Amino acid sequence: MRSSLISLCIVTFFLVPAYSQTDVHLQVDRVGRGRIPIVLKKITVELSELKSSSECIYEVLERDLWLTGIFKPLSFKGETDTLTEGRTAAAIFEGSLTQNSEGYLLDAKLLDYSSRGVIFRKEYTFQRGLCRSISHHVSDEITFFLTGETGIAVTRILFLREEHGSKTVYIVDYDGHGVRKLTDDKLAVSPVWLDKNRFCYTSYKRDNPDCYIVDLKKGLKRLLSYRKGLNIAGDYYSKRDEILMTISVMGNSELFLLDSSGKMQRRLTRNRSIDCSATWAPNGREIAFVSDRTSVPQIYIMDRYGGSLRRLTMEGNYNTSPAWSPQGDLISYVSRDGGLYRLKLVSPDGLWEETVYDDYLSYEDPSWAPNGCHIAATVKYGGEPWIVIIDIDSGEKRKLIRGESPAWSPVE
Repeated sequence: MRSSLISLCIVTFFLVPAYSQTDVHLQVDRVGRGRIPIVLKKITVELSELKSSSECIYEVLERDLWLTGIFKPLSFKGETDTLTEGRTAAAIFEGSLTQNSEGYLLDAKLLDYSSRGVIFRKEYTFQRGLCRSISHHVSDEITFFLTGETGIAVTRILFLREEHGSKTVYIVDYDGHGVRKLTDDKLAVSPVWLDKNRFCYTSYKRDNPDCYIVDLKKGLKRLLSYRKGLNIAGDYYSKRDEILMTISVMGNSELFLLDSSGKMQRRLTRNRSIDCSATWAPNGREIAFVSDRTSVPQIYIMDRYGGSLRRLTMEGNYNTSPAWSPQGDLISYVSRDGGLYRLKLVSPDGLWEETVYDDYLSYEDPSWAPNGCHIAATVKYGGEPWIVIIDIDSGEKRKLIRGESPAWSPVE
């Protein structure tokens, strides 16, 4: 697995209006698989009826920090402000929960462990029932202030689930909570996020694989591409409003660019082979995709105009499902090995490659978290597909929810 070295300085930075003191200079080093210790103090309350809410915030925050793969939450010994066996930590989180005219008010603070100086302090006003959401936001704040990286606790995952003979789109929070059904289709495939509120998917509801765009915030759904034959979204580049699409041309699958209104921008591939499953490089300059132009599916890379074509995968007779990491340094893909599908990581120049797991399970449909440290994939257990979250640094994995074809949401 990749090793990482995180070295940072905390600077004044506000994500939402808050009062904060950031004159503390904090240096945090994390080498390899080691976790950063952080102390979580119980959230204090003025009223006993707030106790259950404070406990919920604490428990969700503790789990969020652990799921980052970066932090190791700790507790002080008894009523003291010390850790057992002379241990130390990077920071201390403490908070208080009160009521105001708008609902609940969480006063959250992150302190440097050594100096007890304030790293950040922020107030969160929220309604009852949103304790989990507030915990996710606090976790992402802590992640940012201690590592400089974007947290993923507020993200969600689209996935497919087959029930009663129909396959439809569902959504779930990154930690497995908040699952709900989004579509009602006979057969849905290939959900793809455009931004944190909009996504595309392909449905056979009209007896043709048409691509729809759904706006979760507005509660609207409309057809995006409904040309005869395949209409499947691959990936979205927000800065140019460009959607990579697989569209059938006289029965042959080719790659095209559409904007989010459905207007065709340009055609990218022209050959008799099947071209599909396109993914953008984070900088929007290159595209990785699958083609069987050598008679078997392999991963290729081209520029955004369809030129400068080069083959990326050189081994194996079935390589598919490329997904470019948010940092641009890796491409995940799936390679068939005997009767199993292996999850692999490869550098865009093809000079470095690694198999993530060499076990008895098949891994399909990889989708990167926006922090580039986790991958959601489909894994079958006893023939039933599950969404599994993989930490590519530590190799740890966890079953999230029953389903397949995950698509991890962006943060913004």
